[in-house]
Amino acid sequence: MKIALVISHPVQHFCPMYASWASIEGIDLKVFFGSNLGAVKYIDPNFKKEVQWSNLYLDEFNHEFLNGDKTLQSTPELDAENLDQKLEEFAPDLLIHYGYFHKLAKRARAWAIKNKVKIAYISDAEHRQKRPLWKEILKYPYLYNFFKKENYFFSVGDANEKYYSFYGVPKSKLKRMRFAIDIRGYDKAFEQKEILRNDFRTQHNIAFEDIVISVVGKLVDWKSQDDLIRLMLQLEQSYTAKKIHLLIAGSGPMEEQWKALASNIQNNQVHFLGFVNPTDLPAIYAATDVYVHPALIEPHSLSISEAIYMGCPVIVANTSGSWGNDDDVQIGKNGYVYKHGNLNELQQQLIKIIEENKFESFGKYSIEISRKFQKQCHFKMLQYLNNEITKKA
Repeated sequence: MKIALVISHPVQHFCPMYASWASIEGIDLKVFFGSNLGAVKYIDPNFKKEVQWSNLYLDEFNHEFLNGDKTLQSTPELDAENLDQKLEEFAPDLLIHYGYFHKLAKRARAWAIKNKVKIAYISDAEHRQKRPLWKEILKYPYLYNFFKKENYFFSVGDANEKYYSFYGVPKSKLKRMRFAIDIRGYDKAFEQKEILRNDFRTQHNIAFEDIVISVVGKLVDWKSQDDLIRLMLQLEQSYTAKKIHLLIAGSGPMEEQWKALASNIQNNQVHFLGFVNPTDLPAIYAATDVYVHPALIEPHSLSISEAIYMGCPVIVANTSGSWGNDDDVQIGKNGYVYKHGNLNELQQQLIKIIEENKFESFGKYSIEISRKFQKQCHFKMLQYLNNEITKKA
């Protein structure tokens, strides 16, 4: 089966999956990028830093940069007029596109419809964020009709599938894919987890018996890392049985303001780690006792998928799209969900994990489901779809 995948630019947590797909017997994959953003250095406006991803595996799957060596930003205007010609030359059996944000994605979809090529849609959209009613009213007829012409939806989680169902997508079109992480890198890291844990804690003067919570993400207001700093302040007054460290990995415009807030902490400790290269993140998860994700806006977090792969229990805000009965965070099995901004509820859940010593049982379940989920997105889902389409043909 020939698969054309059209995406704006090389995204560091998608490309390892493309390398896996390219290795599947019977799959002829070609990825069409609208920009080389990420494959070369660029300034990320949220990180406020020059970045370049180092784990793209571009040499392991067939790909083409449609706009040559132009480093174009990922805006709604991103497009490539030569895409139609390139798709005709490749002649795919299936076209995969990400959402409808870019002109490039809309062009790819229009080409597939015109040429009667099957289409698969990927997004992490959900309805756990509060949006103005008028926007939902305007979007409903557009997306209801838009989705009718898609053949498959590669869903990433429970909230994502509920979103599609809201717009009339039948269950028969939903194919649970999950979101991928760099399993090769994380498998290597997991093999030396205890070494990474001890080295990181030693480097940052964190005692063996201290509790470490962590969060990974850009330091922007909607990520709500300041809630965790406020939690640390609150814990100083209400919970003194253990010293608690908060690791904040990421950079961004809120960094100085949040450092000022953290300066009020006396006994516990907040570590601002700055921008962390993805290849160095496993050491942070290895040193972590509980991963906490407090974001107001977070459709389906890559860092949560990485954290559970490293065996972390997770506490997540209810505004996240990563929790559910068949998702990364399953209540009472490998973590808890609290109402966004409710620090008392968050504190209760954190102390419950500590006092009831749920680290091992929750961590073990995180490891179990994460292996199953990553195997599904890297291999099983596409193998199943290949068999289905090949049989129908």
